[in-house]
Amino acid sequence: MKTFYLSGAGVSNYEGMISMNKKKLISAAVSAAVFVSNFAVMPQIAGMQSCTVKAVCDTFDENYDGWHHTETEEILVPAEGMNGTRGLLVTGRNTSAEGAASSKGFYLIGGEKYKYSINVKADTAETFHLSLTYLDDETHEETTVELDSAKAKAGEWTELSAEFKAPKGSYEFEMKITTDSTADFVIDECVVTGKETAAVKAAGNGLKEAFAGYGFRVGNILNYKTVNDSAIKANYIKDFNAIEGENETKPDATLVKNGSTNTDVKVSLNSSAAIADFCIKNGMGFRGHTLAWHSQTPQWFFKDNWQDGGSWVSESVMKQRLESYIKNIFAAFKSQYPTLDLYAYDVVNEAVSDDSNRTANNGGARVPGYGNGASPWVQVYGDNGFIEDAFTFARKYAPSTCKLFYNDYNEYWDHKRDCIINTVLKPLKAKNLIDGMGMQSHIPANATGFAGTDSYLQAMDMYLALGLEVHVTELDISVESGKYSYTDQANKYKAIFQHAMEVNTSGSTPGKVTLIQMWGPNDANSWLKAGSNALLYDSNNKPKEAYTALMNLGDGNGPIEGVDGDPVEIKPNEYGWYYQCGFEDGTSSWTERGGNTVAQSSAEHYTEWGSNSLYVSDRTETWQGAIYTLNSGAFKAGEAYSFSAHVKQNSGENVKFMMKIEYTDGSGETAYDEVATVIAPNDTWAQLVNTSYTIPADASGVKIYIETEESLTDFYIDEAIGAVDKTGIQGEGQPEIPNQPSTPGNPSTMVLGDTDGDGAITVFDMICARKVLLEDITDSTIVKCADVDQSGKVEVNDLVLLQQFLLGAIDEFPNNRPPVDTAAMEVIFKNLSINSSWKNDGENNVLWTHRFGADPGFMVYKDRLYVYTTNDAPEYRSDGKIQVNTYNSGTINCFSSADLVNWTDHGPIPVAGRNGRTQNGAAKWATYAWAPDAAWKTINGKDKFFLYFADSAGGIGVLTADSPEGPYTDPIGKALINKSTSGFGDVTWLFDPAVLVDDDGTGYLYVGGGVPDGKAADPGTARAVKLGADMTSLSGSAVKMNPPYLFEDSSILKVGDTYYYSYCTNWNTGGNPYGFGNAEIGVMTSTNPLGPFTYKGIALKNPASYKLDGGGNNHHSIVEFKGKYYMLYHSRNLSREMNIQALNSDGTVDLGGNYRSPHIDVCNFSNGMFSATGTMKGVSQIETLNPYTTVQAETMSNQSKGITTSGLCDTKVIGKKGEWTKVSGVNFKNGTDSLTIKASSSNGGAVKVCVGSPTGDVIGYAELSSTMENVTVPTVTNMTGTKDVYFVFSGDVEFDSWSVK
Repeated sequence: MKTFYLSGAGVSNYEGMISMNKKKLISAAVSAAVFVSNFAVMPQIAGMQSCTVKAVCDTFDENYDGWHHTETEEILVPAEGMNGTRGLLVTGRNTSAEGAASSKGFYLIGGEKYKYSINVKADTAETFHLSLTYLDDETHEETTVELDSAKAKAGEWTELSAEFKAPKGSYEFEMKITTDSTADFVIDECVVTGKETAAVKAAGNGLKEAFAGYGFRVGNILNYKTVNDSAIKANYIKDFNAIEGENETKPDATLVKNGSTNTDVKVSLNSSAAIADFCIKNGMGFRGHTLAWHSQTPQWFFKDNWQDGGSWVSESVMKQRLESYIKNIFAAFKSQYPTLDLYAYDVVNEAVSDDSNRTANNGGARVPGYGNGASPWVQVYGDNGFIEDAFTFARKYAPSTCKLFYNDYNEYWDHKRDCIINTVLKPLKAKNLIDGMGMQSHIPANATGFAGTDSYLQAMDMYLALGLEVHVTELDISVESGKYSYTDQANKYKAIFQHAMEVNTSGSTPGKVTLIQMWGPNDANSWLKAGSNALLYDSNNKPKEAYTALMNLGDGNGPIEGVDGDPVEIKPNEYGWYYQCGFEDGTSSWTERGGNTVAQSSAEHYTEWGSNSLYVSDRTETWQGAIYTLNSGAFKAGEAYSFSAHVKQNSGENVKFMMKIEYTDGSGETAYDEVATVIAPNDTWAQLVNTSYTIPADASGVKIYIETEESLTDFYIDEAIGAVDKTGIQGEGQPEIPNQPSTPGNPSTMVLGDTDGDGAITVFDMICARKVLLEDITDSTIVKCADVDQSGKVEVNDLVLLQQFLLGAIDEFPNNRPPVDTAAMEVIFKNLSINSSWKNDGENNVLWTHRFGADPGFMVYKDRLYVYTTNDAPEYRSDGKIQVNTYNSGTINCFSSADLVNWTDHGPIPVAGRNGRTQNGAAKWATYAWAPDAAWKTINGKDKFFLYFADSAGGIGVLTADSPEGPYTDPIGKALINKSTSGFGDVTWLFDPAVLVDDDGTGYLYVGGGVPDGKAADPGTARAVKLGADMTSLSGSAVKMNPPYLFEDSSILKVGDTYYYSYCTNWNTGGNPYGFGNAEIGVMTSTNPLGPFTYKGIALKNPASYKLDGGGNNHHSIVEFKGKYYMLYHSRNLSREMNIQALNSDGTVDLGGNYRSPHIDVCNFSNGMFSATGTMKGVSQIETLNPYTTVQAETMSNQSKGITTSGLCDTKVIGKKGEWTKVSGVNFKNGTDSLTIKASSSNGGAVKVCVGSPTGDVIGYAELSSTMENVTVPTVTNMTGTKDVYFVFSGDVEFDSWSVK
């Protein structure tokens, strides 16, 4: 520190007077270099004239003007000033170094000369000192200079004054007044004059102007450092109209121990003085944060004698202290800053626990105690009863203009969100004690999944649905050290602001989002760890992409005056259009949906007069596309409108597009509805159009979007129009499709003879075939259908054969396909590079390698074993890198087998309608689909199928279907069981269902898991319940089960008259009396399906015991199939073998990423107990496969690394050049004369069918066209015996089925 003294008033030359005592200023918030580099973009400097101006003029007549006691625990108090006005009394000084101080850095400039003046008075004769402390912008050194000192007579006002010029580049000028004693004194009339002032005015519009008229303030925080940073404050004046102290009004900054009693708790606003002054001087609202909090509240506040080591006070005493504290805080604001716009206050902060067990069983209260997240409030009160007391007192003492808020983090987490709503907000609102919910909003930049944009905005809508205001109080959106891009960040900022705009101008809660507040000025001043870069300005105080996106979003012309205005009605133009997006000037406010890319493109355009369109690319999910927010001033819930958009794609195939709306329904849930569909042929514009679509009556926040059904192709959008109901919009409509399907409902199937594509061969097909013969029709698909003998051309013989078929003379067409050029095929496949598999020879585990799957449940139906798993579909960051599994699954895999080696992939069943990665989920209320189990039952003479699943750990759902693979529907429209269901409220993890249909047709369901604190040996969180006759309702009460050391996972099987319940043990089994280890499969038995069950033993050890895993959890099913028992379970062997380098949120790498795959092994049954050993070999094939009936291509025992499948229920195999699939144990007992392959290839590929290996003996070759069709060819070899068959691809192939004759 530099310290020097002026020789007297008027002296400005300080050179040679500097002492050698130097130190770096540790508390410098942002380097002065940042300030200097930003000066060019700062608001324009006021003044700059040659005359003298008042840079500072503090009169203390109304407010404290930023002055405060230099000691936090002491306060300045109003006193009589000069000429009968108000001054400030400095009292309670313990040393002469204590006094009054105020930072004036916001108003002063280094290198300019100012005259500093202040008047002082004491009742005793005193020597006063006026000093100034400033910082150097390069060295960050702190320098203190004494400007003036004077001896003042007792009871007389004395002026201290001096002229001084700090070095150029200096900043943060703190004035300080002290005396040589500890006597009280009064200050008044502080004035600083000079020729220039650094006081700034807004340079053009900022965020607050951009969002003017949309009903919400735009805010940020200041702290004791940043309030003295002029560059930051310059941005604040430009951008914000609301400020909150980061720590300055928290209890540890405002509570004063000295002099406090139970009924008169002393408080201080010293820490917030400069911030309050800044708000008053710049007309900004001030938000208080917070009154009651478990953290940053001194321990002595809760203890006897105001000592940390004292006993906890009683609830009645605590209540007295709480009331006094709140009363005195509001009194202090009233007396010290009466003109401050104290518009809101967080009364209670973070009172609800993150622990789902406590939200379920303790009303959300934190654990009692002090420190490490424990709550001293709960320690004293025993529960969260203090919340109502705090709000009662705040409502009593706060000014009527100050809104009262509850504030919390992780406020979007379903169990915590629901607990906040039910235990805090609803009770307080019922008593008119609360005005709003504060959403802290410390979130990453992901669009979906935990803390994703979808779940965050859903939570906001649920809070709004209560009729409360919502403040976004602490918004920062982290890119997590590159896990997310700055574009991801910008999109999420934009989505939140846009949602607030929509909420405030439409729907059932207009004007209720009243603040969006950032939590920090720039990335250099953030509470988050390095690499988060979560704010709107970078570390150099430069605006980032997110800031630009927000400025482009806000038009500064919102329809709301205050927060209660109605949206302005939008009138259609002369064509009846409310909007028309031709993308000539950009993206026309259309944005990406879920992390893909949208951009203006000149590569394609629909209209002759236009030259651009919107290009949608980088899609990894079908639901990703482009989305547009409908203006609520034009589009009203319950009314009909006309919508149209043109789409084009160049994938080489036909692609089905869908136009849909996304909206918030009356219950606050996100919902979806279809507006229009169209099939777009390759390289052809197609029109999505519905001229009379009615928006749902309870919809708010409506957005319209475009996606595809199955394809992930890039595409273009042009001429998107929304118009008055029944407005005709010219366009292409549904264009002719070159490969129009011949079988209704199957767009890729061609049926010989069905030339008109109506799904049946009739006389009309004969008429169409004649036109083909006469060349009146040349469509390639119709020509192929007319070539019924597959000779390669349409002849009279084809019409004769067609007539014979119609007359019943023949029941199938002969195959006159030209023979395959075997020699040419041999050359093609000889030079083909064959891809390898993830399985080794002789391994039947894992069951499949092209899809991950966990938590296997099962159902046996007829002669097949159906396995259902959580779909561990890989999750990717915005930069394309795979991340660790977050279990963001909304679909359930369905596979089946008759022989336990060849598995048929029926596709991922869409379950969770609210999951961002799932399209058309059957359970519209569910966000996740985990840990399934299934059963079937004959009801009213018809076999019905039931699929049970977990919606995370919050409930159990059930779907029904008429076949094991679906399609499934939701019969009840809600959870079958949730935490409000009687008997299930105290289940920690309400998931992992297992279902049993007993011999008498009665259904039973087993669920639960989780380990409450201190209950590892007997968690008591498993439940059994009887199902209703319909299998979709409950019959009777839940029965508590007590599996020892339960963790999770339920399986149930009946053997004879004994019921076998099995589960996974937890991770705290040390010293248990049963001798088992962590995460092993325990078995219990009972003669009653509802128990009680008795522990029997361990059926399967942790997969790590068999070197199949690195020590993950265990989840299983014990299966009886065709007279034997088997163990289904999962491991992470495959993902680790793949060497998946998945990234954790902190950037570290996790081998395998916790992606799991199912295994099956023999489960021995002896002496009433099961036992199994985990292997990679798995089970042997229990029966051969029949090739003389149609075999689905998706039936495989192994596959090469690049194989995928597509579709649902009836799926297809997708493979590229060099890929292959394998079917084991095929019994060619009748030999092979011909081979039929149903497939297509977009690039002239062929399929080689061989045995033994991908290069083994050839059965035959099939050349493919671009049309999905049956290709029947003679076999090269008459194959006999039982063989493993391989299907090898020479090009891009879509493979549907096969058979031999």
